[in-house]
Amino acid sequence: MLPRLFKTEADLRKHQINTLKIFNDNVVEITEGEEYEISFNSGVNKLCLKITLSKEFPKEKPILKIVPEVVHHWVGSDGQIKSAPGLLNFTVHSDLGRVVQAIIREFQRTPPPLVSNHSSNIVSPTLDSEKRTSPINFHSSFSTIKSFSPPPHMPQPSFVHQTVPFPELANMSLEELQLLNENIDMQDDFVNELPQIKEQNKHLDDVIVQVEELAEANLSKQNKLNELKSNIDSKIEHVTKLAFENGRLHAIYQNFSDKFSPRNIKEQLRLGAEKADLDCEKIADRFLNGEIDVDRFVNDFIKTKALCQTRKTKEEKLSYQLDKLDRAGF
Repeated sequence: MLPRLFKTEADLRKHQINTLKIFNDNVVEITEGEEYEISFNSGVNKLCLKITLSKEFPKEKPILKIVPEVVHHWVGSDGQIKSAPGLLNFTVHSDLGRVVQAIIREFQRTPPPLVSNHSSNIVSPTLDSEKRTSPINFHSSFSTIKSFSPPPHMPQPSFVHQTVPFPELANMSLEELQLLNENIDMQDDFVNELPQIKEQNKHLDDVIVQVEELAEANLSKQNKLNELKSNIDSKIEHVTKLAFENGRLHAIYQNFSDKFSPRNIKEQLRLGAEKADLDCEKIADRFLNGEIDVDRFVNDFIKTKALCQTRKTKEEKLSYQLDKLDRAGF
């Protein structure tokens, strides 16, 4: 948990790029750390997903573009993918590799048509409108309707109300129907009195009540939510302090570890032996210059020489042990 809290922006960017390579095949690096391409098959078409990472990535969303352009509700007119779920909710804690993997799987599971193929199948709106509003076509359709005669096996009018969407209309006279057709207020009243509308309104009222109850329940938990947030903030602050303290203690440990390592001790013994040997020479020079008497010379020289020899002996033994460890592979 601690390493994740203190990752640098460069580490987060590198982690996102690593997930891209882990969760996807055929990742081609165009520009290191900035541009990547992934080729894949979508039905009979071969598509290429271009990934562009800005300087602010992963704080900013990646730019994903599909080539060639396809017809899909995730893809804009310029081929840029804008409304994929993982891309809409992308944060520094998202995995770029998983987001790209989900998009590729969507295109593989449901191959979208290419824009070039799709546009050739679109009928001209002008021609289609002319066809639909042409007087000749209208006259032909009207003639067809007039010339239609019901087959002998068609049910009697008394049974028509059983198949129409609003059987209430079957019980109304022609004058009532005409009045209903001309009066908008009567139409609203008629529609509101329909059993389907009443049932729908009742269901809507029930849903409104449920939503209000849910909203009140959520509001009642606001204090608890604030308390939990405050608790989490205090724990994060505590963990941050522990992390800094851990870093300080680790630095102290590393310092002592280097200071008391066997090779460092060996080097200090060598330097100490050289210093003691130099001190012996200084004592002898002082005696020769008449600065000290014989008794003091003998006492100081023997003591310093013994210290020099002890340090040399310890250095040699430690060197021998370290050489044996090196040969044994430690």
